Amino acid sequence: MLLLALAGCSKETGPSGKVGESPISFDVAATGVETRAVGEISGDDVLQGKSIGVFAAYTGKLTYENTTVSPDYMYNQEVKYSSTSNVWEYSPVKYWPNAEDEYVSFFAYAPFEETPAEGSTTGIIGMSRKVDLGDPWINFRLPAYENQVDLLYGQQRVAVSDGYVYKSWLDQQKANWGDAPMQFTFLHALACIGDTVSIRMSDALFAKIQNSVDVTINSVSIEYGNLTTKARLVLRAEGTPNWKEIISGELLCSRTIDSGALSGKVFSKDASANPGLIKLYEGKGLFYIPLRIAGQPLPQATITVNYTVDNGVGTFTDAATATVPFVIADAGTKQDLVLTLNADFNLDADVVTAPSGISMPGTITTEPGF
Repeated sequence: MLLLALAGCSKETGPSGKVGESPISFDVAATGVETRAVGEISGDDVLQGKSIGVFAAYTGKLTYENTTVSPDYMYNQEVKYSSTSNVWEYSPVKYWPNAEDEYVSFFAYAPFEETPAEGSTTGIIGMSRKVDLGDPWINFRLPAYENQVDLLYGQQRVAVSDGYVYKSWLDQQKANWGDAPMQFTFLHALACIGDTVSIRMSDALFAKIQNSVDVTINSVSIEYGNLTTKARLVLRAEGTPNWKEIISGELLCSRTIDSGALSGKVFSKDASANPGLIKLYEGKGLFYIPLRIAGQPLPQATITVNYTVDNGVGTFTDAATATVPFVIADAGTKQDLVLTLNADFNLDADVVTAPSGISMPGTITTEPGF
């Protein structure tokens, strides 16, 4: 366990107003690759060097379910991993209530963001106030592709007979921890599409042009449409992100990804067989909010493939386009695009669920697991 370094940190009172005896400290689960669940973040190789944001609500002798309080005991407290002391640190240190029968509940997210300024337009654009009663929340607006963020939320990981379940850290007491750190397991709040894009030639087109031409893919452009623009992530959750619709005139948005120059030769006239599926690129997927707004259309991907055909005498360049809807995936799930050049160079496209173990772009790298 990584213990909170207390040296040099100022001392605060516990919730009862008296100086506490047991500091509240934190750790991030360092889950092995073999046992990590799909969509789960590992603290040892991912979040170290980053910051998490923590909220805590003191409820006295009442459980969290039986009272309504604000998370003001810790409000958006930055907790950061120190590479020099190898612990998660924050200041000023908070303490457990001295009474054994008093409760504190905890909520967390990552990456940490200072309280967003009025008018913030991308990423975390707002959060519940210190005086607001009830579950803490953050408002998130889907950034442009170039600025996308891998948004995470913290849970406790509980072993059950057939695996694990996740839930919020409600109703914790000093007796649960003493001087040991509370351990958060971080899960993905977003899903991803287009993490890997592959292309193949149909057997019909292969038979038509075999031994006569080379076909080379130059670039792929993907426009994702009908994506939920923004939503509220309530930090109290039970193993799946607690997204809520934000009532707004701005409902849906589009994002475009351009692969740039590619050197993916789909077919060479010197080849004796159809080469099958060719991976064009990976790790360039688009994060999206896995929430469909009632009454709005399904999201879709419009893919344009620019290709060159060379018959040994001359070349010509053309493009093929396909539009495919995709079902909103569970958070922490990747969806890949598989493209097919069909007869007469028409383009077909499929959306498939991707296996784990492929990294994704973002503020926090998530490899393996997402």
